[in-house]
Amino acid sequence: MSSQPQKVVVNLTDEEQAAVQALQQELKLDDPAEVMHLLLRQASQRAMVVCPNCGHSASRTSADDATCASCMSVIHLSDGIWEAIQLQ
Repeated sequence: MSSQPQKVVVNLTDEEQAAVQALQQELKLDDPAEVMHLLLRQASQRAMVVCPNCGHSASRTSADDATCASCMSVIHLSDGIWEAIQLQ
């Protein structure tokens, strides 16, 4: 993974552009790129699975299951909460 920024070109509809501008004003950000960075960070954090036993990132094995490579826990999504169901 490169630490150098990579330029990404995104075509936005008028509605999406208006939403980015509204967020930029509301959040008092300097430019639309900052809005996109913020949205990307939030989306990636939502998609990540964090092991409840050790706090490391876990890998999904199915929609409701994951495994932690650090502590080898088997994790299951139950009622929107990731819970360890087996600790290796």
